[in-house]
Amino acid sequence: MSKVCSGVLAGLLALLATPAFAGPIGFTFTGQVTDDAINGCGGLVNCGAVTGSYTFDSAAVDGNPDPTAGLYAATNITFSINGVLFFSSASGSIVVANFPAVDQYGVLATGIAANLSTADLSILLTDNTASAFSSDALPLTGSALALLLPGTFQLNAEDDSFQLQGTIDSVSGGAGTPSSVPEPSSAAFAALVLFILVVRRHPLRFSIRKRMAARSAQCTPGHPWDGRS
Repeated sequence: MSKVCSGVLAGLLALLATPAFAGPIGFTFTGQVTDDAINGCGGLVNCGAVTGSYTFDSAAVDGNPDPTAGLYAATNITFSINGVLFFSSASGSIVVANFPAVDQYGVLATGIAANLSTADLSILLTDNTASAFSSDALPLTGSALALLLPGTFQLNAEDDSFQLQGTIDSVSGGAGTPSSVPEPSSAAFAALVLFILVVRRHPLRFSIRKRMAARSAQCTPGHPWDGRS
């Protein structure tokens, strides 16, 4: 194989080793408000059905050096009661704990509530058998949290205008979203296949050219192979 071909092949192989870009993953959750410690049910809000969502990157970096507790960035956190948006936050955190005796998964965020109060949302899922996680890696599918359900939440206003608490009954999402496992670039793979097909289709042409060049270097002037007759 010529040096040019070898260089092209090496470049394509390098591209194949480049991981595909990570992408956002969205989780949704459902639950129930069970109490408002300040106003009681039916005061500021009804003790109704909870729905919510949040987003994170599939390749989010663990911001905690502790190998038993991961800390990851979350964005676009929403919390609705009976289908009406009650709380939202642009950013927050996901905590993944893989302790010897317990596994925990949490979502923490500070945002603005419907009454314009600043509020803190805390979602906590716990597996007291410590069998849900094998590390503090970020779970990429809602099904990975099944053993930690049901969980609990607290949503507290900083001005004490409400203190909601309740259950988190389900978490879903992640199916069909980008994986954290690096994948070859599809364009590079297609280019490599095309390169192989060209080389396999024209091996004789490359061989003839090499032999002609060798003969030309050895022939005498006026010989048919010297390129001047």
